[in-house]
Amino acid sequence: MSQLSGTLREAADKNAELLSELSVTDYAPSSLGQNVSYIADLKAQIASTDKELARLHKITEDEKKDHIKYRDSNVKRWAHKLGGSKGKAKFESRSEKEEREFLDAWQAERSAKESRDELASALAAAEKDHSHLDSEEKRHDKAQAALDALYQSIFDGPTPDIPGEDQMESNLQQAKQHFDQSQAQIGTENMALQALQRADQTLFKAAKSMEDALDMSRADMFGGGTFVDMMERDALANAQNHVNMTLRHMEEARRIQPAVEQLTEINIDHGHFFSDVMFDNIFSDMDQHDRIKNSNGQLHNAIDHLKSQLDQQASRQKSADAGVRNAAANLEGTRKELQRIRAQAFEMVNGAKGAAPPPYAEHQRAETVSGAASLAPFGDLPIMSAQQHLQSVFSMSLQIACHAAFKVSYTALYATIDLYYCKARKPSA
Repeated sequence: MSQLSGTLREAADKNAELLSELSVTDYAPSSLGQNVSYIADLKAQIASTDKELARLHKITEDEKKDHIKYRDSNVKRWAHKLGGSKGKAKFESRSEKEEREFLDAWQAERSAKESRDELASALAAAEKDHSHLDSEEKRHDKAQAALDALYQSIFDGPTPDIPGEDQMESNLQQAKQHFDQSQAQIGTENMALQALQRADQTLFKAAKSMEDALDMSRADMFGGGTFVDMMERDALANAQNHVNMTLRHMEEARRIQPAVEQLTEINIDHGHFFSDVMFDNIFSDMDQHDRIKNSNGQLHNAIDHLKSQLDQQASRQKSADAGVRNAAANLEGTRKELQRIRAQAFEMVNGAKGAAPPPYAEHQRAETVSGAASLAPFGDLPIMSAQQHLQSVFSMSLQIACHAAFKVSYTALYATIDLYYCKARKPSA
């Protein structure tokens, strides 16, 4: 048992070092697992976006060719003019249709490119996190392997002689599983919150673009001209792009955390190019201003809804954060309790036995002395013959007797001197 206690004392510093290392890196395995899933999801989205981007680019090029071909076709223009006002209206309607199809295709391709850039940026950040988390997990695995080997060398198999040790080992495994689940949950809530925050940022940019469009629309009602019309349409296009990015971030948040609600509808009305630009007048400007105001109202309703979603997600993240802190505290407490039980068990086992009996060789040698051991006053005296021992005892007795006789004589001498002095001081009659 003393060897076991010594083993525990020798391993105490190493045990504390390994437990500290595990406490620092406990988050790494579950976080790395989530990071790997996130990277795989991003790569899948990028691959899908690349395919969609190639398809949209082809459509844009085709629509662009059709639009330019129809716009620059003098033959068709003059053919429709020959048809009078109806022919002219038909040509303008067809031209507007071709332009709208081209602009829609170009807008879709532009939105897909921006989505691709955002996904690439998110992937770069996730891969950077992966490198750090992978290093931390290796630290964690190394410390865990060292601790397991240390405990295996000390506690091999069940230890029923140590009360509570086996049960606490089971409790430690349960606490570890609960911590991993809590860590995964906080990772989920954090990623969902970050996606909502990105959605909030892009929706704020959309609102800024809508304000610019409203300003241009007001200026257009007071005779701003074609340049103001083009600025207004550009602001609306920017608002639409930011709304599209917001919706993508919302879908990402909902995919991570299903409790996130779908954002309220946002419809950015771009108006009509020919009626608002080619045939610009005060009435068309007023109609377009009303449409922009209506779109802006929808946008601000969505902003309020998103703020509500952010608050709810922040609450979920806070709750998950408290949960992971409690799980970490429980895990650390269970580890310390197991360590305490093991240390206490070693001390109790070490102190359970009394002093060991003397070696058998000394006992046998003492009994070989024929009758002399019973006369020896101390067990630690060197072994001697019976004659030598008796001589030693006689010499000691003689010394004691002489000392006693001297003490009696010394006392009698002092008594005689005292009697003499008493007689000398006595007055004569």
